[in-house]
Amino acid sequence: MCTATESRAADDGRGVAESAPPVPGRDTGPAALSVPATVRRFAPLLAGLRWQLAIAVFCHLVQVGTTVVTVALFGHIVDEVLVSGDLGALWTPMTIWVGVSVLGAGTSYAGAMLTGNVTETVLLRLRDQLYAHTQRLAPHARSRFGGGDLVSRNTGDVEAVDSLLSSGVVAGVVAAVSVLVYGLAAFVTNWQLALIAAILAPLLWLIARRFGTAVKRASRREREAAGQISSLVAEGIGSTVALQADNQTARHRRRVADQSRRWRDARMSELRADAAFTEAVTVVEVLCMVAVIAFGAWQISRGEAQLGTLIALTGYLGYLYPQIQTLSGLVVEVTSATASAERVAQVLDAPMGAADEHLVHPGPTAPSVAARAPAGSVVADSGPAALSLTGVSFAYPDSRSQVLEDAHLEIRAGETLAITGPSGAGKSTLTYLLLRLYDPDAGTIRLNGTDIRDLDAAGLRAHLSVLHQQPALMRGTIAENIRFGLETATAADISAAAKTAGAAEFISRMSGGFDAEVVERGENLSGGQRQRIALARTVLRNRPVLVLDEPTTGLDDESVGEILRPLAEIASTRTTLLISHDPRVLELADRRVELRDGRFLAAGPMGPRRARRGLSEGAFVERPGTVQLVLPVQP
Repeated sequence: MCTATESRAADDGRGVAESAPPVPGRDTGPAALSVPATVRRFAPLLAGLRWQLAIAVFCHLVQVGTTVVTVALFGHIVDEVLVSGDLGALWTPMTIWVGVSVLGAGTSYAGAMLTGNVTETVLLRLRDQLYAHTQRLAPHARSRFGGGDLVSRNTGDVEAVDSLLSSGVVAGVVAAVSVLVYGLAAFVTNWQLALIAAILAPLLWLIARRFGTAVKRASRREREAAGQISSLVAEGIGSTVALQADNQTARHRRRVADQSRRWRDARMSELRADAAFTEAVTVVEVLCMVAVIAFGAWQISRGEAQLGTLIALTGYLGYLYPQIQTLSGLVVEVTSATASAERVAQVLDAPMGAADEHLVHPGPTAPSVAARAPAGSVVADSGPAALSLTGVSFAYPDSRSQVLEDAHLEIRAGETLAITGPSGAGKSTLTYLLLRLYDPDAGTIRLNGTDIRDLDAAGLRAHLSVLHQQPALMRGTIAENIRFGLETATAADISAAAKTAGAAEFISRMSGGFDAEVVERGENLSGGQRQRIALARTVLRNRPVLVLDEPTTGLDDESVGEILRPLAEIASTRTTLLISHDPRVLELADRRVELRDGRFLAAGPMGPRRARRGLSEGAFVERPGTVQLVLPVQP
């Protein structure tokens, strides 16, 4: 049994890491994001971590300072010890060198640890927020992306954005300051030689800008292709039997191969641009170093410079050019990361279900369903609830056709109502509206007289149990899958729910019983077994309103017969909406309505619920060469 407080905590889905300030969203998909726009958009993820970034930068800059000292010491040793031959002057600079090097190593380690902590924390926050938003996406938005592409955006693209925000910030600041420090040290050592190096250095920046644009275009194509590959592979794995049955495995493999070639071509474009950038930078560095050494040698030959000075200056340049290359490389990497940032932002900008749009914190609950009782009261103890639709109209976003149009429907507390109608009439849409994945465009839906728009998502969904066409079984044990309906359930509760759902017998025959493992989507179970486990979950959840959405879809006659009796027993204790075309299931209802042209039309009473006293007799209709059908006998 679940308390109101517990159900909110279980259904709300907010993680610990989500306590970080959320990344702001927009109503429409983003245009191409620039680097500054990307940083501004995702900067809230650094809340509470900026001081660590600042200390990390300071530590790295201390290490930069120690390298300046060691290079100056080396130049001093060359001129004052090696050239003069005075070995007695060696010990002081060597001792300082060792001490400074140890200091540099310690601060570099501290900076790396702080940077790593910030990086992983930002990654955790972004991944948590993106997945939370993915869970709350409106159904049409989720289907627009596709499951595999959403997986790609929640994994690879998230990591690229993280590298831009955290390690990229530290590396960029440290590299920029290092360029200034090493450049200043070089000018102090010998301004003429440093000036020669400075004249050629801007070429590196121009090269980075040129190649960065090419890399971003290629990276965007690569990430899009990777998302398509993920979608196709997930689709193929989930439909393996159908592909084999229709001899379509080779065709589907070609589709994956086509996307893989697109990914390879984009990746090769990215690699070519990156490799060309690296080699171009190397050539410029060599030209700079050759020019400095040649001019320095000329100065030494004229007595205008010492050997130690030239060695020290080349040492500074040896540290300076890698930092310039780091900055240039960051331009390329950051522009590449913005392609992933765009893909992450597209998900964050996609519309959420109506109940989640403002992420309302726990608010009012429906009277007499959860009776505004204090925390700890039991939601389901108040019994079945009444539902009503008054003047409800609804059309899916970006669709011109109305699914519901001025629809009216009254469902009494404890009543089992069957809803029929042609495919595509909008029967399952009613489930979306009850769960507030969408809100009506007009009219109201009331739960015991309370407009469900006045309820927060967790509070509303705590009153509903939904048995879907395709049971959502997860990896784990059978017990864990049943407990999915109520996390606080005991082993005895789970066993009782399985017995009520008619699942206890087959579970007892399995190796491990309730501890038997369920693979992804429950594919190691039959359709009837999956449905009965889902039914046991519904029994355990024990909510006032039960929605059965085509509960016998895809099941054979034997499996349907196995679940009809527990369905009848469960439906008899609560308000039940029965969406089905199966006449055997429809017999469980007190009343039937037909959804046609956006409105509910009365279809008359169904008679006594004979199925709840035992399944009704049937008439066998036989035709030569056909399968036997069992048709319920009408009163």
